[in-house]
Amino acid sequence: MNLSSSTKNCQSHTWMWTVIKKLKKIALLLVLVYCFAAAYNFFRDNPEGTEYRSSDYFINPSDIQFLYDLTFRDTSGKRVCEQQIFDRIFSLIDNAEKYILIDMFLFNSYRGAEDKVHRRISNELVSHLVNKRNDNPEIKIDFITDPINTVYGGAQSRETDALTAAGINVIYTDLHKMRDSNIIYSPVWRIFFQWFGNSCGGFLPNPFSGSENDVSVRSYLELLNFKANHRKVFAADHDDTFKCVITSANPHDGSSAHSNVAFEITGEFYREIIKAERAVAEFSGSSLSFTDSDVKIKNETEPSKCSVSLVTENKIGKAILENINRSQQGDRIDMGMFYLSERDIIDGLLRASERNADIRIILDPNKDAFGREKNGIPNRQTARELIEKSQGKIKLRWYDTSGEQYHSKLTLIENMGFPSVVILGSANLTGRNLDNCNLETDVCFSAPENNETVDKVRQYFKMLWTSPGYTADYSKYEDDSVIKMYFARFLELSGASTF
Repeated sequence: MNLSSSTKNCQSHTWMWTVIKKLKKIALLLVLVYCFAAAYNFFRDNPEGTEYRSSDYFINPSDIQFLYDLTFRDTSGKRVCEQQIFDRIFSLIDNAEKYILIDMFLFNSYRGAEDKVHRRISNELVSHLVNKRNDNPEIKIDFITDPINTVYGGAQSRETDALTAAGINVIYTDLHKMRDSNIIYSPVWRIFFQWFGNSCGGFLPNPFSGSENDVSVRSYLELLNFKANHRKVFAADHDDTFKCVITSANPHDGSSAHSNVAFEITGEFYREIIKAERAVAEFSGSSLSFTDSDVKIKNETEPSKCSVSLVTENKIGKAILENINRSQQGDRIDMGMFYLSERDIIDGLLRASERNADIRIILDPNKDAFGREKNGIPNRQTARELIEKSQGKIKLRWYDTSGEQYHSKLTLIENMGFPSVVILGSANLTGRNLDNCNLETDVCFSAPENNETVDKVRQYFKMLWTSPGYTADYSKYEDDSVIKMYFARFLELSGASTF
């Protein structure tokens, strides 16, 4: 009896150890698959045509215009919104005859927790495009956007549906082809969840609007990849030439009061926009309707010291660092930025301060997000580091927002012996934006220091820095939390954040 019981116990233990060994092998296999998926999708090459810097295009000084939107408080405390960017884009749409190309990240009427919005900007853009198409059925229009506007396939987009119904070529970017930024979560999504696709409907609230229909679990699972086609680009024919707008602004109702910047550029430079956007269309399984025979433009550029180049993805950070690293005593760096956390840029600014370059930075305080309150990460932690490590040499002010965001991405660098350089567009200075995880487009403008456009950028920054109603002292939003500092570093390193 005892022998039989002992035999059974022995067999039971043998079976348990066999199961445990098999589970260990399965666990080890899953870990290896996870590590491979993480490494492959973080270090993979992005599709052909991304990570691009064009050659310099020499332009007439009159062929580039600086545009901006600003929301601020006037001397009586009244909130004022001054806007130029989309008003100009709408005018260019109305004037176009042969071709329009748009690539915009946020294009919807979602407003988050806001009770009201400043402007129904998405509907305005739909109206101008549909009216243009109805008035001129021969015009070709390509519209590229991000799947965030359908909550990654979990909701209908009224805006893009209206464009498609009007015969406009709508292209949703295939983000699966891009590198992953959320190195903790994205491998799990790649292994287990990407195969399920998505469909409209579900039981979870729309993450971007409480007034919209519920969405599926699959929408949230893809959202957590925190990856985007973050570009904001416009191009259209205009009389006998072409006009392009590169901006930080989105046609998004919840963002319609944000402060933003843009360059409008005239001439042959449009070819670089077409080239960069054609790459996105093609790796997304589509194509642009534009052909070179569609538009013939006159090239009347006179000998000029002004030039522009298109920079995308990681080329943006390299272009900014290249100019920061030249800065010496007597040189100036002015920066207005929605997010600043990328380590190479921060280190470059600190080294420039050691060389006694004059550095002034205006940051969004990261306290407002479509009616919801944010915790100040990462800008308040970056600000503290820059001020403390430079021993106060780097000067910093906050754009004093009141519900909206200082959404600009602008850098002006004036180094003696070199042309002045302005770099602006869609890219925040964060790891995700500058390390090939998002699609981004900026323009690099180079000109003599007495150039009119450079002076307009200079005066814009001076106005924000010195005039009442725009910016506040560093002390207003200072944050010395050590926990938040390390948390911000973790988020930047891991990509497990929205910045």
